[in-house]
Amino acid sequence: MSSSISGGQADGSPPPNPSMQAKSMNGKASAAAPQTSTDNVELKNMTANNGNGAGETARLPLPVESDIMQLARLGEIGAMQKLFDTKKFNAKYKDEEGITPLHWAAINNQYAMCRFLLDSGADVNAKGGESVATPAMWAAQRCHYYIVDLLLQRGADPLLTDVQGYNILHLATIDGNAYLVFLLLHQGIPVDIPDPQGHTGLMWAAYKGLPVCVDLFLRWGANVNAVDEGGLAPLHWALVKGSYMCVQKVLEYGADRFAKTRDGKSPATVASEMRSLRVWHRALNDYGYDKDGNLKTLPMGMTMFVHNKSVLTKYFFLWPFLTLFIAIWILSNFAIYIGIPVAAVFIFGMHYVTQQVANNGPGEFRVLQKTPYLAGVFAASLFWVNVTYIFRVLPVTWSTHPVLNVLFSVFAITTTYFYIFSMAEDPGYVPKLSSRNQQRETMRELVDNWKFNEEHFCIHCMVRKPLRSKHCRRCSRCVAKHDHHCPWIYNCVGANNLRHFVIYILSLEIAIVLFVQLVIRYIELLPAPKKLSCNIINDNLCTIVSKDTFTLFLTFWAALQLVWVTMLCCVQLVQISRNQTTYENMRGSSMTAGGASQAITSALVAGTPNPAAAGLTRAGHGPTPGGAPAGGHGHQHHQRKGGFIAQWMGLLGLDTFFATAQGRSTRQKNPFSRGIVTNCRDFWFDSAPIFRAREPGSGMLDGAVVDYYKMYEPPLRVASGGGRSGNYVSVAGDEPESAV
Repeated sequence: MSSSISGGQADGSPPPNPSMQAKSMNGKASAAAPQTSTDNVELKNMTANNGNGAGETARLPLPVESDIMQLARLGEIGAMQKLFDTKKFNAKYKDEEGITPLHWAAINNQYAMCRFLLDSGADVNAKGGESVATPAMWAAQRCHYYIVDLLLQRGADPLLTDVQGYNILHLATIDGNAYLVFLLLHQGIPVDIPDPQGHTGLMWAAYKGLPVCVDLFLRWGANVNAVDEGGLAPLHWALVKGSYMCVQKVLEYGADRFAKTRDGKSPATVASEMRSLRVWHRALNDYGYDKDGNLKTLPMGMTMFVHNKSVLTKYFFLWPFLTLFIAIWILSNFAIYIGIPVAAVFIFGMHYVTQQVANNGPGEFRVLQKTPYLAGVFAASLFWVNVTYIFRVLPVTWSTHPVLNVLFSVFAITTTYFYIFSMAEDPGYVPKLSSRNQQRETMRELVDNWKFNEEHFCIHCMVRKPLRSKHCRRCSRCVAKHDHHCPWIYNCVGANNLRHFVIYILSLEIAIVLFVQLVIRYIELLPAPKKLSCNIINDNLCTIVSKDTFTLFLTFWAALQLVWVTMLCCVQLVQISRNQTTYENMRGSSMTAGGASQAITSALVAGTPNPAAAGLTRAGHGPTPGGAPAGGHGHQHHQRKGGFIAQWMGLLGLDTFFATAQGRSTRQKNPFSRGIVTNCRDFWFDSAPIFRAREPGSGMLDGAVVDYYKMYEPPLRVASGGGRSGNYVSVAGDEPESAV
């Protein structure tokens, strides 16, 4: 990455030009990624040297058992020991470029070989290759953070630099692996340590478009307004890449919106030249700034309103109360051919106002599904149904249908109570660690157990992830026993409120059915109107509608809710019988009790931290990624495909319903299932209070209380029948759904 924005060369790297030049063909500037020689030098020269002594010319290939470099690459410890026994080579051997066997073992993710070479006296800080880099740098470029950790534990100096002046933190950031960056930051490397051109890790992360790494650096205290030798700040580099999330994040941490480079170019100028003006304006708008970067001033004092999250949350929740009432009033007081179009225009206008408020509010409120708006739609429906029942239906039907009224009242109250409880209750947020020392200890434990990855550690919350938990992007927290994020209650559903949520939707289902029956009885008891004024429908239907048009339209609206409520009830009841969450249902539950032992066995036998990393690299090809998460970027969020239809299928629960109906998740083994009877008993007869908050994180599994905040290993099952009755046994190989 040059200190200035410049045109890209054929290899994607800009010339070292101190001034801002024309853009590359795609309108983006390129940054010179550190040309560490593992990409195009060592791998190319490997077949030419074959591990022979320095200065020797290319010869016929040596037998593998005599080629120290090949043995290091392949992880052949036994053959390497025999080679050392011959005294021809030792662990400190270097070829003519200074490359050691430890370099090749490190880049090929051969953990056991690295440990053997270190035990045999290898120089952990040896520099070699055209890049003059250490083995730790080679490993860092390929995201082999278990190897990096081993080398650091054995004395690797994290502050050493290669020929271009990049240290291991720069290389890890350039590659984009947040887990490796997190590990290195805990080694005491200064967060703002610059490369020779003055680029900090935050600048590299912003330029590469890595929002997770940008967020990590900023939370670690990186200077958001640091500048390189060309005067470019992280904000400038984020705009070069055009990453909205990176631009948004640096603005959130107070980046100077008017900072100028040495060439006098502001972020707006850079955005214009890099064709990222749309991203720039969108990010500015999200934080209440106009296109020039100045604080917005809205008419009638609306500025403070749209940027006050507390006030805005209440607005989105309460606005549907007014909208629903007026829309039904219009339908009930105008002729149908007038009422329907007028009501449609009114609803559209109210929705348009809401969307404009969202567009001018904070970024997370831009999408209405991420606001309390849908929760307000349901709450308004519930409110007006209850009001209508109390003041219209109840007085007329109580004397003739008391039982039906009592039943509806019970379920209406239950629905309201558990709806509020599900919305207001902590769904099961995994407690965060209070200090960096605790984070370091957690990381150390996970690394030692080969579990430092996105399945077991949340880079956003910086906590160990319990089983069945998931990080919710809308809540920005990890939720224990995460079921789903429900926009209708504006909250996650998890370990603490799942039973309350299920009671709420079951009560709602019954309450709607009872209300429809009550309204039918209510209409039958009302006297027929003396004068009819219907022009389209026949007299009989006109008589029914004219008795109480408002209540009928409200009842029709309530009955529509049966579509999604019924499907949601079916899905939840099936999942309860399987002891499965919606998240597990959609992705498949694949956790087995043998995961930890398999990882350790793979590490010790194959020299790699997991089975996926056991693949060997052939000459001239890159190594298998090993223990790094796919893509090397930590959490990767894939955008939902299908657009509008897919979004509404998700909102109404259609996607989950179809997945459950197809039995998609039953193809995976579920270590939490104990059969239908036991699963239902654990859920419904849980000792936790029904009408009060439960002990945070607690749950029932096979009749025993468990803590989902601290469940890190798949549970064991109590053996029954002959043999060692009452002992715990592994469930890794069982098919739980067959044990009914």
